[in-house]
Amino acid sequence: MGKASILLVLGFSLILGVVSPNLHRLANRSSENYLDYLKISQAHNLATSAANMAANQLFIDTSWKAGYSNIPFSGGTYSVAVKDTGVKMKRITAVGVYQSTAETVSVLLQPSSFAKFAYYSKIEGAIDWISKDTVWGPLHSQAKLNIPIPNSPVFYGKVTTRLGTNPTKTKAKFYGGYQKGINLDLPADISGVVNAANAGGKVFATGDLWITFAGNNVSWKTSATGTVTTQTLSSFAPNGVVLTAKGNMHVQGTFQGRATLCATGSSGLGFGNIYVDNDITYYTDPRTGSSNDMLGLVTENNVIVTDNTANRSDCRIDATLFCLKGGLTAENYNTRPLSGTLYLYGGVTQYQRGPVGTYSGSTLNHGFQKNYKYDDRLMVSYPPFFPMTGSFEIISWLE
Repeated sequence: MGKASILLVLGFSLILGVVSPNLHRLANRSSENYLDYLKISQAHNLATSAANMAANQLFIDTSWKAGYSNIPFSGGTYSVAVKDTGVKMKRITAVGVYQSTAETVSVLLQPSSFAKFAYYSKIEGAIDWISKDTVWGPLHSQAKLNIPIPNSPVFYGKVTTRLGTNPTKTKAKFYGGYQKGINLDLPADISGVVNAANAGGKVFATGDLWITFAGNNVSWKTSATGTVTTQTLSSFAPNGVVLTAKGNMHVQGTFQGRATLCATGSSGLGFGNIYVDNDITYYTDPRTGSSNDMLGLVTENNVIVTDNTANRSDCRIDATLFCLKGGLTAENYNTRPLSGTLYLYGGVTQYQRGPVGTYSGSTLNHGFQKNYKYDDRLMVSYPPFFPMTGSFEIISWLE
């Protein structure tokens, strides 16, 4: 037994002699790995913080490009470079350094357009959001959203408001998130679109305009019974912007390409409206495949669905709408016969939510039912020279 015990002790000593250095090496490696992870994490946090600070500075001042250089912070340093890239885009490159370890964050921003909204209103008026209402994209209102209990409308995109909801606690389903206190007002004018039309588009200084699209061809006339001229869109309006400066515009047809149609003028004189005389649809439907077709309808006053025979059995609008002082509405909405469904594929930004029909309880008496769907492409793209919000938005964040 004595010899066996000695051999057992010697065996364990030998094993410990072999294993102990390995345990020390593993312990050292573990400490080194932890220190490396700490350095990388701290450098990454510095870079992320710097990118956030730079993005916030750009939101405040869109012309800012000074960046930061080796700013001491939290035991390390950060630097930021801001460069113009692409068409009116900016790229933020933020580098955080901690104990010689560097991490980089790259952020791409583009000017923010009102086209990104599935729905925007400055004034909601007395119109309620009810249980069958559904909005698929981003929504903003400068007013309160009226959501009377027990109604539970559904919002799949992010909802922001300046003043909140009425009542404060609702049964609405905000699947994309909800934020109160966001102030995003309409611009004072639509001079950007007007200037673009004068610089390289097509301008009609006075009077009304009738346009019918057929693919990439545009047929137009300046009176209801006038002579029709047909051109390609590129020759009609090279930069894609068409303006009636003191009149109204009437549109219909199958549209191919990218364009913004604009009508300005005094509402007191009945100007500054776009009338949709019949369906206006994309030549290539983006819901069924890739499409470059994108149309904007911009008015100083209203986009109006004409009360005519063509629009008595549904009306389809593929476009994103902007109404500076009015909204989307239907002509004679409270007296016209039942007209089916108004289909909008795109989005609508309007001063005040406009009526398209009248109800008795849940029964439609006159005008249209509504079926509005969001064009997801508008999150990152918009029609030429469409009104902008005046700030930037982040479209990619790479770490």
